[in-house]
Amino acid sequence: QLPQPLKTEHSMLGTSASSHNSLGLNGVTGSIWDFVTGSFSPSPSPVLSSGTAPSISSNTSENELTRVRQELGDAKRRLKQWEESWQQVKQACDAWQKEAQEAKERANIADADKQLALQKKEEVIFQLQSKRCVVCQEGDRSIILNPCQHYVLCDHSAAAQEECPCCK
Repeated sequence: QLPQPLKTEHSMLGTSASSHNSLGLNGVTGSIWDFVTGSFSPSPSPVLSSGTAPSISSNTSENELTRVRQELGDAKRRLKQWEESWQQVKQACDAWQKEAQEAKERANIADADKQLALQKKEEVIFQLQSKRCVVCQEGDRSIILNPCQHYVLCDHSAAAQEECPCCK
């Protein structure tokens, strides 16, 4: 059993299951990954033990080395592509975060402006109402009552009142 990270590395580097069953380094069954993971056992080469010429073994080793170099080159290219893709995704994410922060700041400013406008509206309403008579709400205040000094009645309402509507 290989540890999980090594299995992931095999799949990331593009080795297939069929490459594990092919003749590997020096004609030994397996692949370069068997050697890397420690599952490679240095048994005699079947090519050499069958009595074939050493040039065939050397040719097989060169072919295997070429294949491994090609796999390594392919893996490096894919890794570089993944790193470039990662950088693009990271840049897009950073841009979205910056845009979201700016939108949040604009929303906070708009909310503060809204609160200020509501406060001004209330002040204007208060000022308009404070000029109106508290009894009829139509005429402007014009009479100061004695002895309380309340300024709450218009001329018309003051004539009909015998006491201050605020303090009685």
